[in-house]
Amino acid sequence: MSIGNFSPGSRPDSPSKQLRPHTPTKEQKLAKRRSWMPGKSRVEVQTEGIQLPKAWIAAPSNTDNVSYDLTLLLNFQQVPELWKESGDVLVYLHAKEAHRGPSFRINSSVFAASRKLMSMAYGDVHRNHATPTILEHQVQNMSLQLPEPLSTRGSSVDGSSQGSRTFSDSFDDFPRGEVNLYLPLPLRNDLSNAHASLGPEDIEQLVAVRNVFAFLSHRPLVATSRTPNIFSIFLKIADFLQRHEFSNLDGSTLGEEAATNFKEYSDYFRLADVRTSREKTLEAIILGERMRSWELYNEGFVHGVGKYDDIVKLKSPKYHMISDATAKRLERATLDLNLRLKTVRTRLESFEFPSAFSGIANSTTSTESKTIHFKAWKASFLTMRRHVMGFYKERYGAWPPSAKSKKNEFEESGLNRILLQELYGDFSDLYDLLVNRTAFTTRTDQASSVEPAAEKEEVTAAALGRVMDEYDRSSPPVQPPIPYDTPLLPSLERTRRGFEGLDLKKQKKENAKRLENDEINQALMQSYNRDGINSTAFIQAFMTFERQSARGKSMEEIQDLRNGQWLFMYAVIQSLPLVVVDAPGIQWTKGVEYFLCEVPKGAAPWIHETQSRSWYTIAGGTGVVSLPTDIIDHGVDGIYRRSHCWQVAEKWSGQNDLTTVPSQDSADSILMPPPVLVPDGKVSSRSSSPNRNSQRNSVHLGLEALPLPPGVAPAGAKPVVANHDPSKSFEAILGEASAPKGKKN
Repeated sequence: MSIGNFSPGSRPDSPSKQLRPHTPTKEQKLAKRRSWMPGKSRVEVQTEGIQLPKAWIAAPSNTDNVSYDLTLLLNFQQVPELWKESGDVLVYLHAKEAHRGPSFRINSSVFAASRKLMSMAYGDVHRNHATPTILEHQVQNMSLQLPEPLSTRGSSVDGSSQGSRTFSDSFDDFPRGEVNLYLPLPLRNDLSNAHASLGPEDIEQLVAVRNVFAFLSHRPLVATSRTPNIFSIFLKIADFLQRHEFSNLDGSTLGEEAATNFKEYSDYFRLADVRTSREKTLEAIILGERMRSWELYNEGFVHGVGKYDDIVKLKSPKYHMISDATAKRLERATLDLNLRLKTVRTRLESFEFPSAFSGIANSTTSTESKTIHFKAWKASFLTMRRHVMGFYKERYGAWPPSAKSKKNEFEESGLNRILLQELYGDFSDLYDLLVNRTAFTTRTDQASSVEPAAEKEEVTAAALGRVMDEYDRSSPPVQPPIPYDTPLLPSLERTRRGFEGLDLKKQKKENAKRLENDEINQALMQSYNRDGINSTAFIQAFMTFERQSARGKSMEEIQDLRNGQWLFMYAVIQSLPLVVVDAPGIQWTKGVEYFLCEVPKGAAPWIHETQSRSWYTIAGGTGVVSLPTDIIDHGVDGIYRRSHCWQVAEKWSGQNDLTTVPSQDSADSILMPPPVLVPDGKVSSRSSSPNRNSQRNSVHLGLEALPLPPGVAPAGAKPVVANHDPSKSFEAILGEASAPKGKKN
């Protein structure tokens, strides 16, 4: 039986079809006179009295096993699926003195990432083309005009491994023609004896080496009773690759061929789908480390944190195969997740937010308290809370839901990931319905009171911002303000012609009058974003609730209702991103109730720690600073900017990306205080004073990512450039932010 045409570098439509052997025609059998199945071959073999072990083609399902004949491999004859007529390297699984034939014929490119194998095959020629020479050349010629660094942690498979590619591109200088590669395996039996038989240990060694070259050549792998599953097979492959120094230039992968092929095998065997198995979760982490696959390692780690307690209870010996660095990270990430969940449960199990009205909204002496109806806001807030509690109790049977209720199918009681993502989706729909898409936030950490002479709309917006800001800073970590953080308010200007032409006293009098139901309905409908109406049960229930709450009230009272409802929505939606925003790069998330929000911070265990930092130049100067990529990618600000409110803000502001800089809870915050984002992509310091009359300059440093040579780029996510002009004052930046305020998006 022969192998399907599953060549390295190819991307077949269905890997399963390629990995599964197909039956050759009768003519093919007669022509090649080779077979995987037991039978005659061209050379008589010494198999009398030997009980050949059972072997089969490894497949995702144990029911799909196809037997594999080891006869040719154990007699050091040509193995059909690893014999490529156009190959330039003959691989011998024994020392030269054994006088046996080659087993494989392959292309030298498949092991170009191995310094040891290249040296064994090419000798002195390889040493003249050693990788360090390439690295030295790149470092000596480093400049700021070099291409951008690799964009993913650990040299992405998609982008290819620059280190191994650089070496493989130099093949033109190597000798032409066939090259013999002898691999003197430490076999227990003397191969010089023609009648010697192989023991079980020797057979396993030969199968393991066969699997290594099958893996590098993108061919099916063989399982035996000692290596019965894909995990045990890849442990041996990884051991061989590491012993023979397979690596790309910066050590982030095992080389181009290994990284690319392992991605294919991982997808085919679904190694990353660890949702239903604690054992497979450990295996994913272990193989991710051994095969230097950030994608698999990240998937296993994130799932491992979500079910860490269950993994510990399993007491699997595989847990001790995880590196010490990863074990410590799992523990720290679990502690961090528990702290996040504690905050969420405190707030959302009963939708209690005592800090929302404990500051300015509870004051009777502030300037805002003379014009803002904080008590009406709080009453609306509490009414909205009762409505939401009632809605979710009806939907799930109880709040928090109980497991396996008639109204839900949750495996565990309480606030799980699926439940909170549904909650977040509902409130995201509500946010899209009510948000003012033209009013970009001008909030700062030290917001000051608005001048008494300001119009009521400005006073109301400022008071609303201060209440939200106090809530955001009420408990660690400090939550960044939503880019668009004010609601659309119902107004008589939209329901009555000529209303804006009335004098202020007349307008105030009309706003205080009770309205008819028809006008209330019209005013409310015109205060929604029509393209943001997602007709879900939650949105329909809210619209009905709001009409009932507004019945018989004046426009001024309806506006107070909207502000209270907005504050409740804001409190809920800001509580969720740290637990509902899944870690970047996670593939298998459907149906998972445990949380998938904790990433493996720092460099991958097989990479030097400094490679998890990115270099930046200081805008307007020649200074260079190194910052951990985790601060940008996985800090509080980074997580929030992957959440719904920031994603839609990018679209509404017309920007491809809202500038990301380190958050204030990072160790490097002294370099750059947390920003306030503005629509034109500039960054302003949160700690700057909002007083327009001040001439104080911006105190933070603008940073720009520093490019590095290909192949020596630090591992990590693509650096985000913070394009900031340090000569501009904070007042000038705010002036630019307010300029397009009247524009409709």
